[in-house]
Amino acid sequence: MKEITLNKNDKELNELIVNILQGYCDEIYGIYEKHPETAIDILKDGFMSSVIYDVLITREMKKYAIKNNISDINRRDLKATILYWHQEHIIELVSKNINQDEKGDPVYWKLKITVVQQ
Repeated sequence: MKEITLNKNDKELNELIVNILQGYCDEIYGIYEKHPETAIDILKDGFMSSVIYDVLITREMKKYAIKNNISDINRRDLKATILYWHQEHIIELVSKNINQDEKGDPVYWKLKITVVQQ
């Protein structure tokens, strides 16, 4: 489990970030179960990861917009933040977990997100 600390006061933005990052880990894990080499290629390729994040951002923003106003959330800024966390934490988290399981047991990639309110 990897802990990421978000230092933002924006509850909606934090919730989106958490859901998108966890969604990415879940997607890569699902691919890894059947096609390990493909999952690793996607993880390490910025373009392919960016495409997956585009889909996840769109999905999460649509889900979140049903009950919340997201007009003040800038999609480009959100993606830049997501890609920052991807580079800083997600690649390490997934790579570490792939390499830890030598017995063939399933590995689950979960994030522990701490939001620090300022």
